[in-house]
Amino acid sequence: MQRRFAALAAGVLLLFSAVTAGAETPPGDASPAPVAEQTWRYLDANPPGENSILAYSLGGQAVREDAADMLAGELQSGILDGFSSPRALERGIIGLVKSGRDPASFEKTDLVSALYSHENIYQEGLGGALLALAAYSAADAQAPVSAHNSPTAVIDYIVSSQLRAGGFGSAAGRDPDVRTTAQAVTVLAASRDIPYVNTAVNRALSWLSTQQDEDGAFLRGGRPDCESTAAVLTAVRTCGIGLGDARFTKNGRDLHDALQSFRQQDGGYAAAIGGPSEVAATEAAVIALSTDATGLSPYLPPERYPGYVEPQPDSTYVFLRFLFGFLLLFGLLYLVLILTGKIGKRWGKFPPAEPEDPGETPGAGADTRTLELNIPMKAEIPDFDAPAGGDPPEPPED
Repeated sequence: MQRRFAALAAGVLLLFSAVTAGAETPPGDASPAPVAEQTWRYLDANPPGENSILAYSLGGQAVREDAADMLAGELQSGILDGFSSPRALERGIIGLVKSGRDPASFEKTDLVSALYSHENIYQEGLGGALLALAAYSAADAQAPVSAHNSPTAVIDYIVSSQLRAGGFGSAAGRDPDVRTTAQAVTVLAASRDIPYVNTAVNRALSWLSTQQDEDGAFLRGGRPDCESTAAVLTAVRTCGIGLGDARFTKNGRDLHDALQSFRQQDGGYAAAIGGPSEVAATEAAVIALSTDATGLSPYLPPERYPGYVEPQPDSTYVFLRFLFGFLLLFGLLYLVLILTGKIGKRWGKFPPAEPEDPGETPGAGADTRTLELNIPMKAEIPDFDAPAGGDPPEPPED
């Protein structure tokens, strides 16, 4: 019996291995992925950054559990303190949507309504307003007319913050910077059908074009910067502008070429050319490359992207889960068989029969107790010696 179970287990494992191996190479589209496999290996080998969930979701990868746990912890803390930091609330909404979860019902809390009614989403500068608009885009929700922070009000605040040169500063009184301006273009792109928004976006794009260096990259602190270059690539492609646009091509190098100059041999991207790979720069590059491939805003719900397929767990994880589950089931069945045998040996025997010879001694362990039955009899036992139909004969006299 044990040999049969072992053979059955081996056969099932071999069959599942063949199925798993066949599923690792999906048929159909053979077009190259926008993000190299080596880049994913680099990210997998390092702790998640602030934009891990966004990057993995856009790249069609399963969201990392440690990143999801970190997000849940931040949101739980935010709920307790009433989201004193609006950015934590806004990042949480985006992260939940990209993880396939509903931000309107996180642990019995409607985070979207919390954003609508937040006391001051502008307390952390323009970045809070930009993230708020991105969160509304991700949640794809319609704000009530009486909402304190309606999307329309947020758009108006952002546009009114544009500086005369066309760029955006991170806070009032600050000079325009590339990252903030690119982020503003990205979140405003969906509202370009509004004339004054379209005008603001075009002015911002013109300003960004003047900030590009001769190699096609964008600077931060006077040096080519990966995250700034990635942010502009994301903004340009979200607006539907092609890589060959003359405004963002310098000396034959477009934004994609410039971004690849930060790529390192380990698959990661450096913050500055020649530096080591960094998680933040790599996540920004992944977001930009994924946006370049789709031409859509990076903040849309996952199902809004063409050809989107819900990410599946890693095949190795699926196999190991099946293996341990099967071994557990096999072990339980084997245990049941053993217990069944022991139960039969312990309680399954009948007491030995009484010996035929009255003088024979019962065997050891035999139950020698007798059962006494008292059956009441109401009828009289007839006299079978009396003649039928007459009185019984009198006894003879001496």
